[in-house]
Amino acid sequence: MASDLLEHGIMLSQMKADHKALSSTLAALAQSQFPPKAQKVLRKFPASEAASYLGITARYLALSADEMGLEIEKVGRGERRFYSLEEMNQIRRFLAHKAGDDMAKALNYDPRRREDDDLQILACSNFKGGSAKTCTSVHLAQYLALHGYRILLVDLDPQGSASSMLGIVPELVPEEESLFAAIRYQDARPLSEVVQKTYIDNLDLAVGSPFLTEWEFFAPHQATLAGQEEPGIRNRILDIEDEKKQKGISNARLRDLEVKLERENAALSDCLQRKLYFTRLQLAFEDVEPDYDVIICDTPPSLGYLSNAASFAADHLLVTIHPQWIDCESMAQYLATSIAHNEFFEETVAKQLGPEYLVPKTLQYLITRHDNTSRPETDVVTMLRSQLQNVLTNTMLRSSAIAEAGNVQQTLYEAERSNFNGKTYDRALDSVNKVNGEVEDLIKSYWGRS
Repeated sequence: MASDLLEHGIMLSQMKADHKALSSTLAALAQSQFPPKAQKVLRKFPASEAASYLGITARYLALSADEMGLEIEKVGRGERRFYSLEEMNQIRRFLAHKAGDDMAKALNYDPRRREDDDLQILACSNFKGGSAKTCTSVHLAQYLALHGYRILLVDLDPQGSASSMLGIVPELVPEEESLFAAIRYQDARPLSEVVQKTYIDNLDLAVGSPFLTEWEFFAPHQATLAGQEEPGIRNRILDIEDEKKQKGISNARLRDLEVKLERENAALSDCLQRKLYFTRLQLAFEDVEPDYDVIICDTPPSLGYLSNAASFAADHLLVTIHPQWIDCESMAQYLATSIAHNEFFEETVAKQLGPEYLVPKTLQYLITRHDNTSRPETDVVTMLRSQLQNVLTNTMLRSSAIAEAGNVQQTLYEAERSNFNGKTYDRALDSVNKVNGEVEDLIKSYWGRS
């Protein structure tokens, strides 16, 4: 028994020492690569690439910029033009304005949602790590921002990988500036005060951080407490309403009862919000609803409380799958668990709030990290397409270009093509663009656009 305790003590001591050593090294590395005041900067785009994002020719792009009086950067003896994303978006709005009453043409230039279009919320999910959730989320967010949409990327992973990709060191972010501050149960801040601008125009970020692990603990605790408080609050409301109906009640007493009823109804509303923990993220999004066209949630590799909150808030659930048999087995477990959770959510919401609070959602599958030269993987893809509904037509290919860009915390959209084998980069970018274009089409279809 004593030896067991000794071994336990040695293991714990080693863990503490290893954590201290690794944390200090990572902190020093973060300080050297990403000092607190350092900021990532998005490259400028050559005319041909900028024009392709706007869906026009390079010549028309130049003519429009000149007509607007923009001072575009020109490089070399040939005066090659390079455009920032901010300049590209100015040109978008200029061309949309010139289109006048031709709404289809205006939307082609400036695709942001109109007043009668609903905010679209997408959650990228899978409880197995390594399925490329973060890679998918960040590439999709940047793709949509580059095409003119207003995007909020919500990093729900306590590891903060998506935040790191956008140049934020999660461990250095104070609690008040993290996503946790907007969903915590004590002194929660409006999400609009937590969201940070990024170096990419039209792309904002709700920062993931280790603080989010606390929410995984507090959410069930608060839900349990709320469940215990609810009957008492409802009984007090019934008592107040019964007393209001009594004959001969004085006006003063009636006013006193109205004040008490308002207080108890507020307590019941707070109680239900805590009890229905999975609605908390959805409620936080209401604060920023007018500011964005699409919200993208990058979820942690689990089916915990954070992932459930994202799934409930989402209009579209995008499940990433690595085409290996062991991952397919994990997918079956994921679906079984998700079914149980979502049946509970829907039943609870319908009972507590009413069926009108349940909105239709779509479920899409995306095959990621696919080696299309591998026969076994191709067989798995064929099986998945035959067994699952709504598997995206396009797959995200496994590529050294994506991996190499990720090693320096960049996406393919940020990286310079000249840093890679050209054919490898082009093949990877084409794969990512096709996937993101398919998701974009899904979003546009919900706005009634072809």
